[in-house]
Amino acid sequence: MAVFMANVGVNAAHRARSPLFPDGTFRLLPIPEHGGWARPMLRLKDARDLAEHAPVSWLNLPVHLDPDFRSEISTYGDNCRSAPRAFALRKARPGDRILFLVRLHPIDGPAAFFLAGELEVADILPDVTRDPGPGWWDSNAHVRRSRARSDWDSFWVFRGTPASGLYARARPFARNDAERLFGNGWNWRPSRTELQTIGSYTRTIRRVPA
Repeated sequence: MAVFMANVGVNAAHRARSPLFPDGTFRLLPIPEHGGWARPMLRLKDARDLAEHAPVSWLNLPVHLDPDFRSEISTYGDNCRSAPRAFALRKARPGDRILFLVRLHPIDGPAAFFLAGELEVADILPDVTRDPGPGWWDSNAHVRRSRARSDWDSFWVFRGTPASGLYARARPFARNDAERLFGNGWNWRPSRTELQTIGSYTRTIRRVPA
């Protein structure tokens, strides 16, 4: 079994923030979509439990809800063929796990990284260059976007087993966790914060060494 780590959700470049509550529960806000739409898209206001934590100006924005654990079938998609950050996922197989790293903002403290959930791969739809028709992938953000824009860019979609989902409470991921998983090869420069270094290294999806 292989394990991969993907950095998802809003980050420092976005106005919205994913909140972390004192009891360790959290809300993971999705990034906004960009471009014109020939068909209606999922908007942030459609997910009421998320919308209440976002700026009012975001409520009507189409959003990229990925991974999607809100639907009956959990999925995650990425541009594994065309985006270098996702190349590692081309080696994923059923039974592998994708861990989701997120940037959360405590109510009374600075932002930090946490593991928020995981997808245990049950099936893979690779290299989607045309509408695959109805199937388990229908709710995935990449499929929604491509159907709205008629633009199929060879993305991949991963279906999760019933064991997939967000964790009940966020699990901290700091420097010691990064070094335990990936070794001491990261450059922790004094001019950068721990948060910045982790964010930089995890922009690319990484396979966790066995």
